[in-house]
Amino acid sequence: MPVSVLPEQRLVQLRYAMVALGLLALAAAGFSGVELAWLPCLAALALLALANFMLSRVGTRGALLSGLAADVLALSLLLFASGGAANPLASLYLPPVLFAALLAPGAAPWLLGALALACYGVLFVWHLPWPVAGGDSAYAFSLHLVGMWWTLALSIALIVGFVSYLSRTLARREAELRAARETQLANEQMVALGVQAAIAAHALSTPLSTLTLLCDELGADYGDDPALGEDLALMRGQLAHCRDALARLRHGAEPPGAPEPVLQALAHQLEGWRTLRPDVVLAARLAGDAGTCAALPPALWPAVCNLLNNAAEAGGGHVEVSAEVAGGVLALDIVNREGCLSDAQLARAGLAPQVSAKPAGLGLGVMLTHVTLSRLGGTLTLTNDAAGGVRACVRVPLTQTGEWG
Repeated sequence: MPVSVLPEQRLVQLRYAMVALGLLALAAAGFSGVELAWLPCLAALALLALANFMLSRVGTRGALLSGLAADVLALSLLLFASGGAANPLASLYLPPVLFAALLAPGAAPWLLGALALACYGVLFVWHLPWPVAGGDSAYAFSLHLVGMWWTLALSIALIVGFVSYLSRTLARREAELRAARETQLANEQMVALGVQAAIAAHALSTPLSTLTLLCDELGADYGDDPALGEDLALMRGQLAHCRDALARLRHGAEPPGAPEPVLQALAHQLEGWRTLRPDVVLAARLAGDAGTCAALPPALWPAVCNLLNNAAEAGGGHVEVSAEVAGGVLALDIVNREGCLSDAQLARAGLAPQVSAKPAGLGLGVMLTHVTLSRLGGTLTLTNDAAGGVRACVRVPLTQTGEWG
């Protein structure tokens, strides 16, 4: 059975199962000719079912303990009508006490244990006679032995089954806590990295402006020198690229704009990246409905550029990009045809910064992309492509409202 069910809910289900089992046992006793006080037995099962129905709607710790106390009292009434303390079913006092110790440690299990002992002691004195078919004492002893076996089997099934269920539940919750701690640690690392990035961007702003001004002055003074003019043009282009990177850092914190055609926006971004990396051969294939529009977050494009740069450096200047829009999801695959990743790199891809030699090309950029896509509700998967090289698979859900996780 699934471990997602709460222990309190599992006890409710188990109690209904015990009521049904009790009715079957009473029916079997009736067909076997066993003489029982039927009215108290049926009343005990009916009251237990009623208490279970009422307490299941409360769902508090008090309801849990009240249900276990109802188990003890209903069992006591059944034992009272069928021989008292001599009935082998008396061993069933143990499971409720054990469940109380597991689910509500403290004084409650001791109180429930004291209730069970008190009820068991009373049954030594007040009880109806042990049911005997036709006054046959040998048959009564045989019935007692059979009852002992069935009671032991039922107690083992209850205890082992419930304790195993609790163990699985605890293991699942421990796994969830570990995953939550890892996620929190990764988020804290990203926050710290984001703060450092903002500080660095603020510190670089003034030097970039100064260098741009110096380039303009040098261009005015030495514009007639062709060799120097080419160097100054290259320097201006690099400085402009740095300013654009700082601008993207600022715009990345802004909310998404109005919905726009996804494939058209992706083609525009790829073309812009191509102008920044003229040394890279980019083969792009875009498929899907060209009219699909979505409010794309600004943070998506720097994440994609990280993967493109990583693939360009790892792939020897050749990058393959395929994109498809279908079912409200943007599927983007970025492939470089050189190098491969080890199993350890694949297992930790995007989870922590890694230092690796090219052509693997796995490092801080992949971790930043992984965190960004996770915040947008998307995924990033790195695999070794069957045709050679490394494939980065990006899946991002599209939204019309601009509201991202």
